[in-house]
Amino acid sequence: MRVIVEVQWGRLAAQRAVIAPGGSLRVGRTEVSDFVVSHDRQMSGLHFEVSWDGVCCLVRDRGSDTGTWLDGQPVHEGEARNASWIRAGDTVFMVFFEGATSRPRPADSPEVAACKAQAFSVLRTEKTPLFALLDAARDKRIRELLRESVDESRSLYEGAQGDALADVAPYLVRLSPESALMGKLLDEGWGQSWGVYLTSSRPFVDVRRHLRRLTMVEAEGEVKRLYFRFQDPRVLRRFLAMSNLRQRGELFGSILEAFLMEGEQGEVLRASRPSAP
Repeated sequence: MRVIVEVQWGRLAAQRAVIAPGGSLRVGRTEVSDFVVSHDRQMSGLHFEVSWDGVCCLVRDRGSDTGTWLDGQPVHEGEARNASWIRAGDTVFMVFFEGATSRPRPADSPEVAACKAQAFSVLRTEKTPLFALLDAARDKRIRELLRESVDESRSLYEGAQGDALADVAPYLVRLSPESALMGKLLDEGWGQSWGVYLTSSRPFVDVRRHLRRLTMVEAEGEVKRLYFRFQDPRVLRRFLAMSNLRQRGELFGSILEAFLMEGEQGEVLRASRPSAP
């Protein structure tokens, strides 16, 4: 199990660091730190340190000018638990333990189990880097899983509006080849319209930028632009069935190579980028 330290708001929101057992993370305003928050003038050059021995996660103030707060209390040294929060200067961090929480659920029927096994096999053997686009509005469990995963993830929404819509936003996550998150997403969410999967050889920032351009669309007969909930496999299936070649080309752009999603019966559907004319 690893520990994730993540900035909650502001300029560095969603930026995170991962601590392996036996490791530590020094946080501060200058380059003497491992995690630098240079814009926070209330933070000391080396402000606090988080260490993880595989059992106990300790937060230590490193002689800061303004102090370190753990779960609302000033500390020189204290033990952090899953979902503890740390305030240093004007920056708030949260601490998450990888895969710390689980959700009891009934056993799957043989048919559902077979669909999930097929999805796992298909996604795990993808040659192109794999991403998931998840709809947090479907289940609060989605954000919990993302917080407790070391895989890079971020909402497609930004700013104050993005913070307000955090619980219902679409989240992009880059699934590493050894990701434990993918198995949990499939086990708990396949067949529940939690999201879709996509492949791309481009960096995370490019994929996210492209997907952000697709979140708002103009609809015939509507004055205002509408949210396009293409992270919902039911919506994406319908769009792909009704769209023309130009519309599909705009969806994929030069960034995405394929979408993979659940079908109505839980089967794996694949839609690839249209070939250039």
